[in-house]
Amino acid sequence: MDVSKFNLDKELAALGLDSGLERLTAAAAALDRAFDETVATAVSPDRLVKVTVTGRGDVRELEFDRGIYRTENPQALAATILAALGQAHAAAAAKMQAAYESFQEDLDD
Repeated sequence: MDVSKFNLDKELAALGLDSGLERLTAAAAALDRAFDETVATAVSPDRLVKVTVTGRGDVRELEFDRGIYRTENPQALAATILAALGQAHAAAAAKMQAAYESFQEDLDD
């Protein structure tokens, strides 16, 4: 269905909803930008692994210190990587929570 035939701007204005729609659209765009712009990094306590994730949860970067090659226990290394990844995700989630709270405030105004 071609929605371009509908003139929603005039309909919404007639109902007094146009400013609310503009506010919602702007707030949603800001939240979407926050998802795209948010980056969080975590480093393992032994400093062997560094993980960077985006606000959408994607792993952007995974770095290993040269000392990692001395690690003889692959299970311990895997646990270190997963722990750093979990910390990075938690940091990104905290940033996104702040962005979502800002989104909610924009809607409440």
